Amino acid sequence: MIRKFGKWEPVISKNAIIDESAQIIGNVIVEDNVTVWPGAIIRADEYEVVIRRNAVILDVAFIEAHGGVEIGEGSVISHRAIVHGGKIGKNVLIGISATILGKNIGDNSIVAAGAIVTKDFGANSFLLGIPAKMIREVSKEEAEETRRIADELRNKAAWLKI
Repeated sequence: MIRKFGKWEPVISKNAIIDESAQIIGNVIVEDNVTVWPGAIIRADEYEVVIRRNAVILDVAFIEAHGGVEIGEGSVISHRAIVHGGKIGKNVLIGISATILGKNIGDNSIVAAGAIVTKDFGANSFLLGIPAKMIREVSKEEAEETRRIADELRNKAAWLKI
């Protein structure tokens, strides 16, 4: 479902794939080749949510524009993940049920499943725990694997079209 919220209306690229059960509400911009999977909710009012090109928003993810949100190019927001404000860099993997609480995550980072991010982290950060801590740098191979996962998911998203 794509709908207005007050005076704000989503702007969605004709090249994006949005599952019919996803909800995109209000001041949301969805760029080219973004895929939004079943049950995902993206909601914004006076603050904007921008989903950059080639990003993947998986099943039941929740993104709210608390102070504004940007999801970087090629990033993957996994199942049941929550992004409640903040900026997610390019080629970032947010793991299953991870939560971002209005913080910024640098390019090529990985947030482990279930982690809760309560402070900003720079590029190439591998984050784990509650609260999330950087345990090491993301390797080049891991960053490439995130790209491969995003590509694979975008290709599979064609199956969402009925």
